[in-house]
Amino acid sequence: MALSLRWKEPSVACLVLGLSLHAQSQAADWCAQPELNVNGLSKHFDDASSPQSDRRNEINTGLGLTCALKGMGRWRDEIEGGFYKNSHFTTSFYAAYGIYYPLSSVVSAGLRNIIATGYPTDTYKTGLVAGPLPTVKLELDSAISLNLSFIPKRNAIVFANLGYRF
Repeated sequence: MALSLRWKEPSVACLVLGLSLHAQSQAADWCAQPELNVNGLSKHFDDASSPQSDRRNEINTGLGLTCALKGMGRWRDEIEGGFYKNSHFTTSFYAAYGIYYPLSSVVSAGLRNIIATGYPTDTYKTGLVAGPLPTVKLELDSAISLNLSFIPKRNAIVFANLGYRF
């Protein structure tokens, strides 16, 4: 049985936005750089003959809030939480910790360790998924980034979101 919270999504979006505005006033204490994430697209690389290949949601709308932490030397780290419409058309809530190494002034690469709810229990025993996701961050300008995460499994997935620093 998959958990469906469709009726709560506008409430959650308002909560995330409200918390982000409140967090902005408190950010100097614990958050080096707050970022609103607009979760969006994924691409599944299923085998075309797979019965699942035509039933995946690849428009994964949602919102998240990322907080850049103090980092460790050249490594940058951050925490993130939010929600999105997952590949099974169910709302997922997630929390993540990411650590990235800058390869240039525009590109950073690293891992996001994530835990997410809302996955069918016939696919996952608990309805939760967790694990490290290789991620590339592209700094499009001083306020906007594009985050690409790779989910390395049999039917690999690339997930993209845009970040807006405020």
